[in-house]
Amino acid sequence: MSIHERRLLLMGFDAVAVSVAFIVAFNLWTAQVRHAGFYVPRFGTLVALALWVVAATMVDAWNVRVATSVRLTLPRVSTALGFSLIGMLVVFLIVPYQITRPTIVIWAPLAWILVMGERLLYARLLSASSPPVRIALVADRDTLARVWPEVKGHIRGVYQVAAVVNPQRDDCTQRLCNVVQRRSIGEIVLGLRDDIDRSLFGGILACHDAGVRVRSLADLYEELTGRLLLDQLGHSWLLGLPMRTQTSHIYAAVRRTIDVLVAGFALLLLGVLIVPLSLLIKLDGGPVFHRQERVGKNGHPFSLLKLRTMRQQHGGQTTWTEAGDPRVTLVGHLLRRLHVDELPQSWAILRGQMSLIGPRPEQAHYVERLRSEIDFYNTRMTVRPGLTGWAQVNSGYGSSVEDARVKLSYDLYYVKNQSLSLDLIIMARTVMAVLSLSGR
Repeated sequence: MSIHERRLLLMGFDAVAVSVAFIVAFNLWTAQVRHAGFYVPRFGTLVALALWVVAATMVDAWNVRVATSVRLTLPRVSTALGFSLIGMLVVFLIVPYQITRPTIVIWAPLAWILVMGERLLYARLLSASSPPVRIALVADRDTLARVWPEVKGHIRGVYQVAAVVNPQRDDCTQRLCNVVQRRSIGEIVLGLRDDIDRSLFGGILACHDAGVRVRSLADLYEELTGRLLLDQLGHSWLLGLPMRTQTSHIYAAVRRTIDVLVAGFALLLLGVLIVPLSLLIKLDGGPVFHRQERVGKNGHPFSLLKLRTMRQQHGGQTTWTEAGDPRVTLVGHLLRRLHVDELPQSWAILRGQMSLIGPRPEQAHYVERLRSEIDFYNTRMTVRPGLTGWAQVNSGYGSSVEDARVKLSYDLYYVKNQSLSLDLIIMARTVMAVLSLSGR
């Protein structure tokens, strides 16, 4: 069973548990008070389910690599239900006759018990009916030393390495065929780029024709980490990328509608807060706003506006912001924690220079440096830059070329896989980051 199939199964189990918990909670109290007999509250059940979906996405509760561990699952389920409970209380204040207080009080602990119970059942079912897929790795020692330490932490319960075949050996084709036949190999993972020895290719093709799945190490890495393996990206990936990044007119229209609505609301919020914020920033001296030139889609520069959070620099080239940066003012530290300093960027979103979701725009001198040191760096600029993005919710802030390389691996994953569902996941996790005061 693939990771995608495991995630769908987990989501289905959760949906049943949360829905059943609400229906039972309603009938234990509210239905009896109303003398309604057994009743299925459709509105309340849908609300509970929708709130759970949002909360579970925010805390990454459907991560199949931790779903089989009670120790790792418990805090995620508890946090998700806590957020869902808060949402339920908000709905109660708006429509009190649709969702009652006794139902909410009973639903929360009952949902926790049922969700944790089905998680245990999920783990038992997977261990019994879907054991880890046995894989044969075809890769040299350098590739394994560079890539495998990171992949190793993600394969628990999903994949099991049954054999490693070095493609530089003369007998690698024979060894691979023997391993596949004797060790019940389900997948062959190739840690090679575009150049494969003809004899080895023939052996791999024979295994494929015998029903063994063949995939690249880059594909496995992407599935497990949500990143692209930059070292394994060859010209074939780049040639196929334009076809993958074509988005439908419907997706583009929905995305732009969300951009306008969110940016409009953010600017209204800024209008309400701008006077007290200006007074606070002025206490430190200097202007309220900070303007920078950033590089946007297809390399076009644009002006980015932020609330000033750092002391003014007079001359000299700017440097990356680091944790505990002494240039950040006391007021700026608070604004960064609350992410309030980002609100003026909504104007660039409204003008179409940025989007709500996308790779973060960089300053021109950083772009020049990074494109000369990192392959495919320009590819991240084939989409509109964003206020938040896949790299931001997974790797946070960066302050070096190596950090930029990691963020690029996430950005290219987004460029390749951008969709409305991925955008919604990013938005949910961004909300979680804002609530956790993780800005710096």
